[in-house]
Amino acid sequence: MLQSLRVYSRHPIAKIFLGLVLIAFAGLGLGSFVPSLQFNRDYISAGKTSIGIQEIANQFNKLRAEVAPNLTINEAIQSGYLDLLITFLSNEVILLEEANTWGIKVTRDQLKKSLLENKLFLNENGKFSSSKFQTSLLRGGVSEEKYLEILGRSLIKQQLTETISESAKISDEVINLIASHNLEKRDGTVININLFPTSEIDDPSDEELRIFFDNTSSSWVEPSRRIGKYITLDPKNFLNDIEISEQELIDEFDIRRSDYIKEETRSINQMVFDIKLDAEKMLSEISQGNEFDKLARNKFNGKDTIIKDIKKSELIKEISNVVFDLKLNEISQIIETDFGYHIIKLQEINKSIAPKFEEIKNKLKDDIKMERSTDLIYDLANFVDDAFASGSSIEDVAKQKKLKVYFSEPLDENGFTDIKKIPENNLFKDKIFLEILWSDLNNDQISINETEDGIFFALVVDKEIKEFLPKFDDILLDLKKSWVQTKAVEKTLNQAGELSASNDLIKFAKNKNMQISELNGVAVNDTAYSRPQIIKTLFNIKKLGQNQISADEKGISVVRFDKSIPATKEEIDNLSKVLAEPFNQSIQSDITFALISKLGEKHKLEVNKSLILQALGLTSP
Repeated sequence: MLQSLRVYSRHPIAKIFLGLVLIAFAGLGLGSFVPSLQFNRDYISAGKTSIGIQEIANQFNKLRAEVAPNLTINEAIQSGYLDLLITFLSNEVILLEEANTWGIKVTRDQLKKSLLENKLFLNENGKFSSSKFQTSLLRGGVSEEKYLEILGRSLIKQQLTETISESAKISDEVINLIASHNLEKRDGTVININLFPTSEIDDPSDEELRIFFDNTSSSWVEPSRRIGKYITLDPKNFLNDIEISEQELIDEFDIRRSDYIKEETRSINQMVFDIKLDAEKMLSEISQGNEFDKLARNKFNGKDTIIKDIKKSELIKEISNVVFDLKLNEISQIIETDFGYHIIKLQEINKSIAPKFEEIKNKLKDDIKMERSTDLIYDLANFVDDAFASGSSIEDVAKQKKLKVYFSEPLDENGFTDIKKIPENNLFKDKIFLEILWSDLNNDQISINETEDGIFFALVVDKEIKEFLPKFDDILLDLKKSWVQTKAVEKTLNQAGELSASNDLIKFAKNKNMQISELNGVAVNDTAYSRPQIIKTLFNIKKLGQNQISADEKGISVVRFDKSIPATKEEIDNLSKVLAEPFNQSIQSDITFALISKLGEKHKLEVNKSLILQALGLTSP
C-alpha cells in the first residue's frame, strides 16, 4: 500500500497538501494525528504506532473541505484524494514508530520554543499572542493539550529526518565541477552528411529480404487488439432539444455578468538569468540608455522573450505584483524567484472590458444549453448505471433509451489501430476508454464512465485479435521500404566514419560537398540551438581537435571540438552557491523517500483500505 511521495507529487493537490502537512499542523487545518480510541481495529499501523478510522475520516473530510469542497466522497476518492491521504498518514506512522525505536524525545523547552516562534500566533509586534493561539485552537477544534501532543510528534519526526539527512550533502568540490561544466563554453565544427539517396540503392533479392525479415521479425509482430462495443451519452447531442427564452437569457446575464468580463491583461518582455550578477550587469546596461528589446534579442540569441496578454493570476506572486504595478514601457528592478533573476519591461496594457448583453447573447445561450444538456446527461448516466447494476446489457439500455450501439476500431493497449496509426475518433484516444477496453473485468460488470471531454460511455469487449507475426508476402512492400532505408542509413554512417577518420576533416567535407557549420560559445545546457544532440556530442568529446559522430532525427553529423572557454572563478563560485541547496535537498529527499520505504518493511506497515472504505460507508461491511 505504501507508495513513494514522488508519485503523489504529480497529483493536482499534492503541493497544497504537502504545504499543509509540512507546517507541522500549525494551522490546525488537517486536524490532529492521534490514534483513535473509539475503534478496536487499527486501520493504519506500523509496530506499536497506529491510527484509527475516526482520525482518517476527520482528516479526509477536512482535506475535502480545504481543496475539493465541490466533490462528493465518491468523487474525491476516485480522484485519488483518499490514497494521497493514506500515503501521508502511513509515512507519519512509520516515522513515529522509528523515532520510538531510537528513543527520540522532545523537551518542554523545545515545545515552548517552537510554539513561541510560530508565525501564526504572533501579533503585529512579532510577539507571541495567547489570544491568537486560543482562537486557532478553537477554530481547529482541538484542546491545548492535544495541540502540544501534535506539535511534539511533529518535532520528533523533524529530529529523525534531520538526523538521517544532515550528513547527506554534496561536497564543494563536486558542486564546483558541476558549475564549471555548466558554465564552460565551447566552439566546434559540425559537418552534416546528407542521407544516402534511397533511389541509388538496388532492390533487395528475395533471399536478402527473407534474411532481413528473419533478423527483424520482432519489429513486425502485430500486437493484440480489441474491438469495443459501446454506447455514448454526449451533451452535444441533446442541445437541439433545449429551448431558452429571451427573458431567461436576460435574467441569466444579470446573474453571470461578471463571468464574461474580460480580465485585464498585460504583455511583457522579460530576461531571466541564473546568476544574479549577470542580471545586475544587464540592468546596468539598460540604465546607461541601451534599448531593452535589443539587449533581450542579443542576449538570448533571438529567442522570443515576449509574453503576450497574460493575466495577473497566471503569473507567480513575486512577478505579478511587480508587473501590474509597472507603468507602460517601464522596466522593473531585479525580481528574484525560484526560476532565477528576472528583469521585466511592460510592453502593453489591455484594460478589463465588461461586455454588453447583445455582445455575448449567443455565447450565453450556448453556455446555458450546454449546462442543461450536461444535467440531462448526468441524470441519464445515473439511470444507465443503475440498469447495468441490475444486469441489463448494452443492447438492452440502448433499446430502452433509443441509443445507438457503436463498435470501435481494433485498438492495441496504446490506442493504435491495425495500421499503426492513432484513430481520428477522440473517444478511442481517451485514457479511461482504453483502460476499460483492456481490463479483464470490464465484461463482468458494465459501468458508465466519463471521459476528460465530459462524454459518458459504457463499453464491453466485442472481439479480441491476438498478437501475430504477419506472413512474409503480406508485408512485402513494407519490408522492401524498411530494407532500403536501413541500407541508406548504413551507407551514410560509413561516409561519416570515413569523414571522422580523415586527416583533414574540412578538406574531405568540401570535396564531398558536405554542409559545414560552426558552433561558437555554446554551453552544455544551451537551448537556442535546434539540435541538442549536437551540443551533447560536442561536450562528450574529451580532447581538443577530436571528433565524434552524432545522430538525431534530423540526420547524421560529425562534430569536432575546436575550443574550450572556461568560466571565471567568480562565475563558478556564484553558480555553486545557487546549485548547492537544490542538490542537497534532492539528495536528502531521495534518502528520506528510500528510508520511508525500507522502514515500512521493517515495521511491517499495514493499511487496511477495505476497512477504511467500509467505515466511510462506501462498501458493505
